[in-house]
Amino acid sequence: MSLNDRLRQRILRLSLVDKRVLRDWLSTLIEAEETAPALPSAKSEREVVEQQQVGRAVYQLELIKCGKANCRCASGKLHGPYWYGYRRENGKLKSWYIGKRLKLEETDSQTNELD
Repeated sequence: MSLNDRLRQRILRLSLVDKRVLRDWLSTLIEAEETAPALPSAKSEREVVEQQQVGRAVYQLELIKCGKANCRCASGKLHGPYWYGYRRENGKLKSWYIGKRLKLEETDSQTNELD
């Protein structure tokens, strides 16, 4: 028996109240995945090159200014680009560094760890 069949059978056995709770929970989950987290406006130290949404996370390829006075980025040649992930959790924006390449298989596991 497939996973879908087993899941369907278990849902059918739920009470009406439990089905409504499940529906509300799924609606909230789907809405969260369909809505990209509101990202803060670009900081002056960062320049967004590319942006991708995967599930509840947004991935941005960014050029970065490190802030050191004598660095090349102080005169405009920014570091990178580097990928960063962003996601809202409990109303707070969480971010994490990914690196030079965006590997969606790895980023999916990272966002799952945040759950």
